[in-house]
Amino acid sequence: MSYIRKLSNGKYRAEIRKNQTTIKNKTFIKKTDAEQWADDFECKIDIILSINPKKLKKLSPDKVEELGGIELFNKLGVDVDVDFVIFKDVLNSYIKDWKGKDQSMTARALFWLTIFSDKPIKSIKPSHIEKILDQYAIGSVQGMGADTAKGNNTLLRMKSVLSSIFIYAIDKKYLEKNPTLKVKIKAEKNQIERFLSDAERVRLLNVCKQSTWDKMHLLILLAVTTGMRKSELSYLRWNDINFDKGLATLHDTKNGSPRLNPIPNFVLEEMKPFRQVGNGLIFFSPNDREKPFDFRKQWEKMRRDADIIDFRFHDLRHSAASYLVMGGATLYEAGQILGHKSQETTQRYAHLSTGHKSELSERVMDKVFNG
Repeated sequence: MSYIRKLSNGKYRAEIRKNQTTIKNKTFIKKTDAEQWADDFECKIDIILSINPKKLKKLSPDKVEELGGIELFNKLGVDVDVDFVIFKDVLNSYIKDWKGKDQSMTARALFWLTIFSDKPIKSIKPSHIEKILDQYAIGSVQGMGADTAKGNNTLLRMKSVLSSIFIYAIDKKYLEKNPTLKVKIKAEKNQIERFLSDAERVRLLNVCKQSTWDKMHLLILLAVTTGMRKSELSYLRWNDINFDKGLATLHDTKNGSPRLNPIPNFVLEEMKPFRQVGNGLIFFSPNDREKPFDFRKQWEKMRRDADIIDFRFHDLRHSAASYLVMGGATLYEAGQILGHKSQETTQRYAHLSTGHKSELSERVMDKVFNG
């Protein structure tokens, strides 16, 4: 039985009950919409209750989903003998088994959880995924900062996480095909990345000294002078730092190869008051010293306090690259320090090295022609 009532905010809530227990409710702006939804939902209930036991055993996951989902069947006391796994269960297993270090993966996975939660994984179609990504692109879906428009490369990262979950489901024999393979998104060409101006850098470092987290200033200083990635900084350990040679050994990098990352002397001096013996994490969590500190809230506050707009933590890495090139480093040298696997990645900073190239040409040609 359905009930429609007007709320104090002027909206209308439709509620479906069975044996004095609420089965489902939903809120609408218009009363007519609430009534229509209630009528449609009651119709689904009538259909479910009218299905004979033999036909129940033959229902596909898609049909169960079409009639309101397995949760509705369970609430109505209808036993459905359908062999399927819901998205939530697959995702929980995937995260439990996941061994990666990219914290953004978990956030993206949790976004998909809010979308597909109790949906049978076999019933998720490419059209469902495309619809969500289209909404996400224009900022009209909740969660994961989805209230702002997103570019295609961001959509590709969201799709990639979802694809990994489906691949996991295939490995576990829950699924036969990956629906994301039919979702086409065109990658955008990498543009010149945002980097801190001198004034912005000074403001940011100054406000970081006032942070409630005592290592905020050190973290940002390391990021902007070494170009280390967020994950590399998060898992950096004290025994990775060679204070005599001014080098950090990064064992687990994005491109799969370890590298030596130079650290300027003045940054090493900043590190010394925190220095510890052993292999402990430099930026550890106060709750678990073997886990990195989640500094997202502190970072966002520092960025706002410094009045730095349209800037991500990863852009500190681009800032380091830009400073290197503008300071006279060749693109090859900058790429070696930053651990770029492809020279094309470093090429985005080529326009910043024009002054260095002009000086080099002047010096060489002057020597050749004028002695």
